[in-house]
Amino acid sequence: MTADRDGPESDRADRPDRPIRRASRRGVLAVGAVGLLAGCLVTSEEEGGPDTRQTDDGANESDTGDDDGDGSGSDGGAGSDGDGSDGESETTPDEVGPDGSGLVVTDATVLGVDEGGGRTTVRARLTVENAGRFEYGVVEFRVDAYATPAGTDEREAVGFEYDTERFTGDDRFDGSRPRRFDVEITFPSRRTGVRPEPDRYVVDAAVRRAEPI
Repeated sequence: MTADRDGPESDRADRPDRPIRRASRRGVLAVGAVGLLAGCLVTSEEEGGPDTRQTDDGANESDTGDDDGDGSGSDGGAGSDGDGSDGESETTPDEVGPDGSGLVVTDATVLGVDEGGGRTTVRARLTVENAGRFEYGVVEFRVDAYATPAGTDEREAVGFEYDTERFTGDDRFDGSRPRRFDVEITFPSRRTGVRPEPDRYVVDAAVRRAEPI
C-alpha cells in the first residue's frame, strides 16, 4: 500500500520545472535594516517640526524671519553722534588766497611825492583790517600808483610796488585792531607830466597772499 503525498514535498516532486526559492539570511537582514532606517527618518522629521526645511545645498533654512539672529539693523550701530562732525579741529593752512584771507584794505592815502634824479617816488599809507578767522605772520600787498592830470577825471598808471609785512608770534596780525603800513612806489618821472604833488596822485592796494600762524 502506497501512502498519499499531499504536502509541499509532493507538489515540488510533481512539478520539477519550478525552481525552489528559499529566503536567504542576508535578504532577511537587509529587509530588517531598511525598516529600521525608515523608522529613523520618520522620527527625525517629526522631531524637526514644520518650520525647518532643507535647501538645495543641504543647509537647513528657518522660517523664523530673523536674518542676523539678533534683530538689530545695520543702521543702528554705536559710535555715531549724529552731528556730522569727525571730532577733529580745522587744520591751519600754510597760505590762503586774497579772497579767503579776510584782510581788507580800508584806506590808502598818499602822504607825499618826491622827485629827483629823473625818478618820482610816491609815499603812501595803507590801513588794513583782519576780518578773517586766521591770525597772520606774513602778509603781502600790491600797491599801484596813478597820476591824475589837473582838470580831468583820468588816472594814469605810473608804477606799482609789492609790500611784504611780517609779524612775530607776540605781535601777530589778528583782528583786534587795524594795522597801518607805509609804502613807497618809485617810477621814472618821464612817465607822466603831472607835477609831483600829493593831490595829483592816488594809490590802490590789494592783498596778494597771507600766511597764517
